[in-house]
Amino acid sequence: MKSVHTGTEKSGFLLMEVVLALFIFTVVATSFTKALSSLWRNTSFVKEELVITQIMDSALNEALFLNRLEEGSREIYVPERDVNLETQVAELELENDDGSLLAQMWEVRVIARFTQDGKDQERRVRGWRYLPIYRP
Repeated sequence: MKSVHTGTEKSGFLLMEVVLALFIFTVVATSFTKALSSLWRNTSFVKEELVITQIMDSALNEALFLNRLEEGSREIYVPERDVNLETQVAELELENDDGSLLAQMWEVRVIARFTQDGKDQERRVRGWRYLPIYRP
């Protein structure tokens, strides 16, 4: 007597294979989504840091290349980025190798205060300028 297979015995395995494939796809898709989310968050953070650095660099260059520097402090608010910039200018008393005082040696500091990721942040940058070198 011949036995006839109708194929119903393998259908259980097919369902099991589909469920397993869906589980693997879900795990891979979730991991990929988390990785993309983390990459996006880090990219946004780095972009914001770069913008703050560019703003500070501009403020420092602006102060350093003025024709006349005066001691003091001034504050600027950049509304586009919600950044407070404080520029401090102070005359330095430095001596050269001969012991002579270097007159008109200036230090310029720029302090940026801003909020990033819900936390108050502060960044500082400074530069020096010796005025007699830059005079025409």
